[in-house]
Amino acid sequence: MPVTISYDLTTGDNNQRTYIRSMLERFGWRRLGGSVFRYDGVVQGDGSKYEDWLNHVVPSLMFLRSFVLKKQISLNFFTVDATSVSFLDHSDQQMPLGSPPEDGQALSLVSPTNPQSAEQAIRNFVDAATNAIT
Repeated sequence: MPVTISYDLTTGDNNQRTYIRSMLERFGWRRLGGSVFRYDGVVQGDGSKYEDWLNHVVPSLMFLRSFVLKKQISLNFFTVDATSVSFLDHSDQQMPLGSPPEDGQALSLVSPTNPQSAEQAIRNFVDAATNAIT
Protein backbone atom coordinates (compact mmCIF):
# COMPACT_ATOMS: atom_id res chain seq x y z
CA MET A 1 0.00 0.00 0.00
CA PRO A 2 1.38 3.41 -0.88
CA VAL A 3 2.11 6.14 1.64
CA THR A 4 0.37 9.45 1.02
CA ILE A 5 1.20 12.81 2.59
CA SER A 6 -0.54 16.12 2.30
CA TYR A 7 0.39 19.44 3.78
CA ASP A 8 -0.37 23.12 3.71
CA LEU A 9 2.24 25.72 4.45
CA THR A 10 2.51 29.47 4.46
CA THR A 11 5.49 31.06 2.74
CA GLY A 12 5.82 34.08 0.53
CA ASP A 13 8.65 32.42 -1.38
CA ASN A 14 7.42 30.13 -4.14
CA ASN A 15 10.97 28.78 -4.50
CA GLN A 16 10.58 27.14 -1.10
CA ARG A 17 7.45 25.31 -2.28
CA THR A 18 9.16 24.05 -5.41
CA TYR A 19 12.24 23.06 -3.42
CA ILE A 20 10.10 20.86 -1.17
CA ARG A 21 8.44 19.30 -4.19
CA SER A 22 11.81 18.65 -5.84
CA MET A 23 13.20 17.09 -2.65
CA LEU A 24 10.22 14.77 -2.22
CA GLU A 25 10.49 13.65 -5.82
CA ARG A 26 14.19 12.83 -5.31
CA PHE A 27 13.14 10.40 -2.57
CA GLY A 28 10.66 8.76 -4.95
CA TRP A 29 7.44 10.58 -4.02
CA ARG A 30 5.04 11.28 -6.89
CA ARG A 31 2.98 14.47 -6.84
CA LEU A 32 -0.75 13.83 -7.09
CA GLY A 33 -1.65 17.51 -7.17
CA GLY A 34 -1.00 20.60 -5.10
CA SER A 35 0.83 19.49 -1.99
CA VAL A 36 -0.32 15.87 -2.03
CA PHE A 37 2.33 13.23 -2.68
CA ARG A 38 2.34 9.44 -2.86
CA TYR A 39 5.24 7.09 -2.27
CA ASP A 40 4.64 3.76 -4.00
CA GLY A 41 7.98 2.18 -3.13
CA VAL A 42 10.98 0.76 -4.92
CA VAL A 43 10.61 -1.85 -7.64
CA GLN A 44 12.34 -5.10 -6.69
CA GLY A 45 13.98 -7.59 -9.03
CA ASP A 46 10.80 -9.67 -9.21
CA GLY A 47 8.67 -6.64 -10.17
CA SER A 48 7.07 -6.22 -6.75
CA LYS A 49 7.32 -2.93 -4.86
CA TYR A 50 8.84 -2.43 -1.43
CA GLU A 51 8.20 0.65 0.70
CA ASP A 52 11.65 1.64 1.90
CA TRP A 53 10.82 3.52 5.08
CA LEU A 54 14.41 3.57 6.38
CA ASN A 55 15.96 5.05 3.24
CA HIS A 56 13.16 7.02 1.57
CA VAL A 57 10.09 7.75 3.69
CA VAL A 58 11.66 8.66 7.04
CA PRO A 59 14.59 10.71 5.65
CA SER A 60 12.30 12.67 3.32
CA LEU A 61 9.88 13.51 6.13
CA MET A 62 12.77 14.49 8.39
CA PHE A 63 14.16 16.69 5.62
CA LEU A 64 10.75 18.34 5.18
CA ARG A 65 10.53 18.93 8.94
CA SER A 66 14.05 20.42 9.06
CA PHE A 67 13.49 22.61 5.99
CA VAL A 68 10.29 24.07 7.46
CA LEU A 69 12.07 24.87 10.73
CA LYS A 70 15.21 26.29 9.10
CA LYS A 71 13.30 28.52 6.66
CA GLN A 72 10.72 29.53 9.32
CA ILE A 73 7.82 28.33 7.19
CA SER A 74 4.42 28.00 8.85
CA LEU A 75 3.15 24.44 8.51
CA ASN A 76 -0.62 24.77 8.80
CA PHE A 77 -1.46 21.07 8.51
CA PHE A 78 0.27 17.82 7.71
CA THR A 79 -1.18 14.34 7.29
CA VAL A 80 0.32 10.94 6.61
CA ASP A 81 -1.85 8.10 5.37
CA ALA A 82 0.00 4.81 5.59
CA THR A 83 -1.64 1.41 5.70
CA SER A 84 1.50 -0.57 5.12
CA VAL A 85 4.18 -2.74 6.56
CA SER A 86 7.86 -2.06 6.11
CA PHE A 87 10.24 -4.91 6.73
CA LEU A 88 13.89 -5.76 7.01
CA ASP A 89 14.96 -9.38 7.43
CA HIS A 90 18.49 -10.37 6.52
CA SER A 91 18.60 -13.42 8.78
CA ASP A 92 18.66 -15.68 5.69
CA GLN A 93 21.42 -14.36 3.43
CA GLN A 94 20.03 -16.38 0.52
CA MET A 95 16.70 -14.51 0.69
CA PRO A 96 17.26 -11.04 2.20
CA LEU A 97 14.12 -8.92 2.49
CA GLY A 98 14.17 -5.14 2.53
CA SER A 99 17.04 -2.70 2.47
CA PRO A 100 19.20 -1.87 5.47
CA PRO A 101 19.74 1.81 6.31
CA GLU A 102 22.16 3.43 3.86
CA ASP A 103 24.43 6.41 4.28
CA GLY A 104 23.77 9.49 2.22
CA GLN A 105 26.13 8.56 -0.59
CA ALA A 106 24.55 5.12 -1.09
CA LEU A 107 20.92 6.29 -1.21
CA SER A 108 19.12 5.55 -4.45
CA LEU A 109 17.52 8.87 -5.36
CA VAL A 110 15.25 9.72 -8.30
CA SER A 111 15.58 12.59 -10.76
CA PRO A 112 12.81 15.11 -9.96
CA THR A 113 10.73 17.00 -12.49
CA ASN A 114 12.44 20.16 -11.20
CA PRO A 115 16.09 19.70 -10.14
CA GLN A 116 15.94 22.60 -7.69
CA SER A 117 16.82 20.43 -4.70
CA ALA A 118 20.49 19.56 -4.86
CA GLU A 119 21.11 15.83 -4.75
CA GLN A 120 24.33 16.31 -2.79
CA ALA A 121 22.59 18.51 -0.21
CA ILE A 122 20.10 15.69 0.46
CA ARG A 123 22.90 13.13 0.76
CA ASN A 124 24.77 15.47 3.13
CA PHE A 125 21.61 15.95 5.20
CA VAL A 126 21.22 12.19 5.69
CA ASP A 127 24.88 11.89 6.67
CA ALA A 128 24.63 14.89 9.02
CA ALA A 129 21.73 13.23 10.85
CA THR A 130 23.90 10.15 11.34
CA ASN A 131 26.91 12.21 12.41
CA ALA A 132 24.81 14.01 15.05
CA ILE A 133 24.75 10.80 17.08
CA THR A 134 27.45 10.81 19.76
